Amino acid sequence: MAASFSAIALIKQEGFSSCLIFTKRFKAWNIVFGKELQAMKILLTTLLCLCLSLPVLADQQTTVLTEQTSVGKATAMLPYIDGSNSAELEKQANALVRDAAAKLVKEVGGQGSVTYKVMLNRPSLVSLLLEADNGGRKAYTGLNLDLTTGKEFEVTYFFVDNDNVKNALGNYDNVLFGEEGLFVRSKKNAAYSSFVPYRDVVTSLRIGEAGRLLQLAKITDKAAGKTLRLPASGLMALKLDSNPSTGYGWQFSCSSPAVSKVGSSFTIPRADEERMGAPGVEILVLAVTKPGTYNIRMDYKRSWEKMSLQSFNFIVIAE
Repeated sequence: MAASFSAIALIKQEGFSSCLIFTKRFKAWNIVFGKELQAMKILLTTLLCLCLSLPVLADQQTTVLTEQTSVGKATAMLPYIDGSNSAELEKQANALVRDAAAKLVKEVGGQGSVTYKVMLNRPSLVSLLLEADNGGRKAYTGLNLDLTTGKEFEVTYFFVDNDNVKNALGNYDNVLFGEEGLFVRSKKNAAYSSFVPYRDVVTSLRIGEAGRLLQLAKITDKAAGKTLRLPASGLMALKLDSNPSTGYGWQFSCSSPAVSKVGSSFTIPRADEERMGAPGVEILVLAVTKPGTYNIRMDYKRSWEKMSLQSFNFIVIAE
């Protein structure tokens, strides 16, 4: 062991960057430890090849398979969630689907057929519409499933329960999340006959969960002079260097009320958390509620001063 330490020390003294350099000085050392080095080299090479061969998988849409089965006396084509991050939570979600199908079959007389449609599909969220039909006697139910909990989620999980949301949804029995908005019904087992686009309620989003539901474009001051394309219910999260302790902060302005600020936060690096007045990153979340082209200006300034320390403009095209 002493020999190996002295050899390593010599390598450091000579300024070598690799222990695989063979010189006369280390010939004896290499003979002694050659087998160990060769084995380590093979192991490291194998691990490197394995890492390079593994696919890089980002969060994808939820996989929804179709299971042909029976529910009581009814034939059923049921959705079956597979491949999520938690087998246990996935199992709970699939159990909710089957329970909902069983209840729906009872509503139409205990027989007939059950089909489904995927209304919303996100990496950890999926919304399903189940339909039971028994000779023209139909019943519907919607399931909004959160695969991070294995449970159903409600409107209030993503939206603040304020007058804006209440007025948009009206008196409802159930709300089903869709790709572009919310499907609403006022009576149990009825079809979802009303539709509320996300753009009508986007200003009431709970910002902490917004990125799970809607497209969230993350941009910085490098967006200056450039154009961002978004859906009409899209969100922008601007991440900008800031130091509120100086009185400065980022302010946005747009000539159209279709673009509004729905939330903001400030973070500092973990290493500076205990340091008073440390600079950090200010995050402003803006929402677009109507299709159109909008010129947005950002100013880093004190609220009581007219002059900006820094400013930039960018264009948003909401489609």
